[in-house]
Amino acid sequence: MTCTAEPIGRLGKPNRLHVFTDQTGVQVMSNRGFTLLEALVVLVMLAVLLSLAAPGLQGLRQKHQMQSQAEQLQASLLLARSEALRRQQRVTLCVRATAVGAGEDCALAGSWSQGWVVFVDGNDSGRREAVETVLQVQKALPDFLTLQGNAMVNRYISYGPQGRSQITSGAFQAGTLTLCGTGQSHVWRVVINAVGKPRLEKAQRLNSGPC
Repeated sequence: MTCTAEPIGRLGKPNRLHVFTDQTGVQVMSNRGFTLLEALVVLVMLAVLLSLAAPGLQGLRQKHQMQSQAEQLQASLLLARSEALRRQQRVTLCVRATAVGAGEDCALAGSWSQGWVVFVDGNDSGRREAVETVLQVQKALPDFLTLQGNAMVNRYISYGPQGRSQITSGAFQAGTLTLCGTGQSHVWRVVINAVGKPRLEKAQRLNSGPC
């Protein structure tokens, strides 16, 4: 005679407990694990669950990347401002050149998505010369992100010895840089006021098309 019981194990999992009588009349119990078919079913279910969760996890990861890049830009602006005050010299951020061998040069075209360079602008030109000290280099942003500045800040942002943002002619410089991410419902803005202080703003995206 053979009977089967399924008690609950220590971790709440059912154990396959088989009780049978051998030829000598002695009852023997055996504990059998999962079958190959059962293991395959579990693996298939896990694969399905992971495939459903993957898009959501990617979107969350990109959301955090986007915020991190906005905060990094603000930090670079604050660095430039504090260094200009400390050194009593102009310090500039410029769009980083992407050409092969360009190194830490400023770009003649393109957007802030290419990254940026923070440097001591000894000749007040808004563009880095080979002899000018580099304070920070930011690499290109991830492909799903676009960072653009309006007319006043589309190529460089510069701080004079008094810590105020100003263009190379000496006039004040204010503007907004907007960070947009493909598939994201919000944008981040870095707003630079008339005295050069940057602040972060998160705003609802107005369209669902490309950035």
